[in-house]
Parts: sequence; C-alpha cells; structure tokens
Amino acid sequence: MEREKLTNSEVNKFGSYGFTLMLGIMVPMMYITLFMTEHLGMSAALMGTILLVARIIDFFIGLTAGGVIERTKMKSGKYRSWFKILRWVVLVGIIMQFLNTTALPMAARVIIVFVGYLGLHGSMDYLAPAQFGVISMIAGPSFEDRNRLSFRNAQFSAIGAIVISAAALPAVDLITPIVGPTYAFSIVATTGAIIFFIGATLIINVSKPYDQGQLKNAPGMPVVTLGDMVKSVFTNGQLLILLLGQILFQTAGQVVMAIMAFYFMFVLGNLTLMALAMTITGIFGFVGSLIGPKVGTKLGKKTAMVVGMLTYAVMCFGIAFFGANSFAIYIILACAYTVGMYFFMSFGQLYFLDCGEYGYWKTNKDNRAVALAMGNMPIKIGMALGGALGAYGLALIGYTPGMIPTAEFATKFMYLFGGLPGVLALIAAGILFFGYKLKDSDCERYAKENEAKLKTSKAITTE
Repeated sequence: MEREKLTNSEVNKFGSYGFTLMLGIMVPMMYITLFMTEHLGMSAALMGTILLVARIIDFFIGLTAGGVIERTKMKSGKYRSWFKILRWVVLVGIIMQFLNTTALPMAARVIIVFVGYLGLHGSMDYLAPAQFGVISMIAGPSFEDRNRLSFRNAQFSAIGAIVISAAALPAVDLITPIVGPTYAFSIVATTGAIIFFIGATLIINVSKPYDQGQLKNAPGMPVVTLGDMVKSVFTNGQLLILLLGQILFQTAGQVVMAIMAFYFMFVLGNLTLMALAMTITGIFGFVGSLIGPKVGTKLGKKTAMVVGMLTYAVMCFGIAFFGANSFAIYIILACAYTVGMYFFMSFGQLYFLDCGEYGYWKTNKDNRAVALAMGNMPIKIGMALGGALGAYGLALIGYTPGMIPTAEFATKFMYLFGGLPGVLALIAAGILFFGYKLKDSDCERYAKENEAKLKTSKAITTE
C-alpha cells in the first residue's frame, strides 16, 4: 500500500525548523569569538586554545554520532528521540556561551563557555543526521516527498540566515543602552535559542506518526555491530567518493571565508563593503533556494552537484582574474556561484542518505544513520583545512600585520582568494563526475526495498 503524499502543512512545519535553526545557531557561530574576547575579557590566545580543544572533541563526537544513533533505538523514535532530548542541551548550551560571567574567576568563565560550546555543537552532531533521518521516516521511500522536505528546509534556512545577518547586531545595539553590551548579546542569543527550541518541538510533533521507534535487535533484522558500522563506511565506495568530493568543495568555501575580510581591506580598501556583500549574496542565496531545487530536480542529484561545483569553480576563477579592481564584478560572480551552489545544496544530506540506502540494500544491515552522520564531516574537515590553507597562503604571499598592500600583493592574493578555491572545486567536480555512480531511480528502488524489509521485521516482532 502506497503512502499518502505529505500535506503542505507537514512540509512547512518541517521546513520551518531550518529557519529556527539559523536564528538559534548563527549568533554563536558568528559572534562567540568577539564575545569571549571583548566581553568576557579573554585573550586571543586563550580564546583560540579553548575553541581548538573544543573543536577537536567535537570532531570525535561527530565521528561516533551515527553509530550511537544506530545502536540506541529509543521508544520515542529512532531519530525524533534525539530532538526530544537534545533540544534542551542546545538551548542551555547557547545560553551558557553568552552568559555574563565577568564577575566570576577566569577559570570559571572558560569552563562555562567550553561546556556551552560542546553542548551546542556536540548536540548538532546528532541533530544534523537525525534531521535527515526524520525525512526518511516522514517521506518513506518517496523521493518526491524527500525532496520537498529538503527543499523547504533549505528555503527556510536561507530566509533565517538573511534575517539573523541583518537583525542580530542592530538588536544588540538597540538593547545596549538599556542593559549594556554584554547583557545585550546574552538577550539576543537567548531569544534565538528559544526560537530554536520551538522549531525542534515542531519536528518532534510532525514526525510522531512516522517515527515510532524500533526494538533493538528486532526479529527478522540482522544485528548491526560496531564493526559493521565502521565497515559500512570503508566498504561503501560511493560514500567514500562523496565524502572526498564534498570535503574538497567545503575546503574551497572555507578558504574564501577565512580570508574574505582581507580582500575587502587590502584589495578593495573598504572593509565596510563586506557587510553589503554578505547581505546581497544572502538575498541571492534565498533566490537560489527557490530556483535551485527546480534545476536540481531536472538534472538529477549527481549532475546537479557536478554542475553546481563547476559553476562555483568558474566564478572563482573569474574573481581571481577580474575581481581585484571591481566590487561590482565580485558581487556578480559571487551571486552567480551562490545560486549555482543551491542546484545541489538544496538536497542537503539526501546525498548521504542515498549512500546509506545503497549500503543497507547491499549488505542487508541498516547503517543509514552512520552514513548520515558522515555528512557532518566535510564541513568540519573543510573548516580546518580551509582555515589553515588561507592562513598559510597569506604568509606565503608575504602578508604581515599592518602592511601597506602593493599591486603585486593584490595579484597574488586574488590567486589565493579565487584561484585556489576554483581549483579545489574543479577537482571535486571531476571526482564526483567520474566516481559517483548512484542514480536517483536506483536509490529510490533501494529505499522502497529497504522499507519493505523494515515492515517485515516489525510484522515478525508483533506476531
């Protein structure tokens, strides 16, 4: 019996989580370093050390999250249970990071921020794969409904990013005369955390009829061991190819983010243009979230990813050669690659879910949560590699603090700012074009057969 098509209300409730997620996590992501130094009085070295240690721990939490989700089948649902539990941890984690702890000893300030950071980011290591696991539960094997849920999430996320980018600092400035700058950040961050909590609750409610949990070691289903989970990553060639391509592409994007301020400061000579550029590209990101799904659906997920990465590469090369002397050219090219990215970014972690469906179909062991958790790795590795490449690249081309830029420096910088990301994106597109073989039609067939296996196991359990 075929499932009924999801209602627009269900799709919108799920998608609204993307909006609330942006409002919740973007303030900590954008302003935690400023808050730690300027408001909590930490030195740059101390701040950097705290975040380095926390990010290393966060990386290993992310590596193990999929296995924990797969093994811990709770009664409230395989995936929705994590939202029920971790929405509270995220709420508290965001608030802790922006508490006014200036009256406490420095050691206490460090511990509170450190615990809050891990509370937020460690929870997101579970909630990111759980979100797309919920998609698989709500939509079932229907790729049309899976796409609808993912696309609406991307659209709401784009709106949320625009709102928080435009409103966060003005809100802080508005409240500052009343409570002071430190408490102003605390209030804005707490407001975002509460909005996130509401969005997570919506996901819990909308997924309740679909994700009702599965007994551990249910009869009729092969037992999945820790060794099986590790093997499911290293023996799934399609997952490994996807990971490699995505890591290279995310590294390209993080190189750009790491040194973008230097472009506006030293090449264009006007740092204030950066805020304008981010607002404009954010608006085009929303436009891309509307156009991209239609293009991506017509092309198919693989072709959409390759075309999107090639578009990014070509526009980056254009920035490298033509963006040094013109803000207008930079904006046009940056907006073009932003729209191009949404050809495939609107699918989100559905690529990793496809790899999980393929692995389950091939081995008869359900490690889809492990595959979904691997979707966190490209951005984490990309941030580390991209930040390092950007920093070492600046040193290599002769950057020193307080320097007066020369025409030669500007030329070298543009090769770093546009050329290096372009090369990385081009290689990523090539790897995925030649190596990634999963077709949407095949993955939908895998999903239908996998759902049939689960239904059979539940039938045996209830007999």
